[in-house]
Amino acid sequence: MASGAMRLPGCAADERVVVLGGSGFVGRAILRALAEAGFHPVSAHRNPRLAPHSMGSDDFEHQACNAKNPEALMRVLRGAGCVVNAVLGDAATMVAASRALAEAAAAMPACKLVHISSMAVYGNAGGLVAESAPLRGSSRYAAAKIACEAALAGTGAIILRPGLVYGPGGEQWAGRLFRLLRAGRLGDLGEHGDGRCNFVHARDLGAAVVAALHNPLAAGHAINVAHSSAPRWNQVLLRGARAIGAVPAARIPGWRLNAETRLFAPPLYAVQKLAGRRGLPEPITASLRGLFAQDITLDHRLADRLLGFGRTPPLQGLAECAGWFIETYGIARQQGLLF
Repeated sequence: MASGAMRLPGCAADERVVVLGGSGFVGRAILRALAEAGFHPVSAHRNPRLAPHSMGSDDFEHQACNAKNPEALMRVLRGAGCVVNAVLGDAATMVAASRALAEAAAAMPACKLVHISSMAVYGNAGGLVAESAPLRGSSRYAAAKIACEAALAGTGAIILRPGLVYGPGGEQWAGRLFRLLRAGRLGDLGEHGDGRCNFVHARDLGAAVVAALHNPLAAGHAINVAHSSAPRWNQVLLRGARAIGAVPAARIPGWRLNAETRLFAPPLYAVQKLAGRRGLPEPITASLRGLFAQDITLDHRLADRLLGFGRTPPLQGLAECAGWFIETYGIARQQGLLF
């Protein structure tokens, strides 16, 4: 337990739970899990015009909130027994929101906190990685996630460190991969795809949040959220290609990956930051390429002991994502450029 953390009782089943960043893919999955468990979930997001119909069929209570403002947070948290920080954005936004939450929490000591961090905090570590491993992420995103955790130290927050959160509707770890497979830019990566794919289904992360809120012994802990089986990336990519009909899967040699990451990715990324993604191919960045080769498996034993939630086998979840992808984009668009 973190130094100074106060052990709070588990949240009651019908308690009001505010999800910061509730409009995002991860936030929506957490809201659904909370609702199914009998909580009263509240989606807090910055856009006051965002309505339930714009987020799908789920009808949650919505509150406009600038998560970087401690006073605004305290107003939204009034009457809530728990808050889940699923804010995602640029590095400055994520860190500012965590610092504001820590300040708000100091004034509301009875409010239980769950913070969604990331496996990125472990950087390029390899092998079986437990929560006690040093935090040494070198990317801007990883550094921000480490700073977020540091900001919440001493609040008693439960820190969940999931692997790659995917699922139907998830563009980053489903839509993007399928588009790259369909375009023949990903496939059999050979030795460059021998790393471990630490997929975590979004609904499993939601179940982990629910379990964390129910268990007072989880307070102050950092907990990896992962499946016990982490398949090789080549297996995931080849299975994904077959699932959407992108066969035969391309064999991607090392020189082509080098060209993607060193020549094409930097200008594509720069243009996307300025003009958005519309009409542009998605970059295969150096960090994504490194992930394909990283032989890391998240140690899930602490989650088994404290949370005990169910997990979706990664390849089963991949099949669900393929069904969503085909239904969403259609055969005609699959045969064209999916950018």
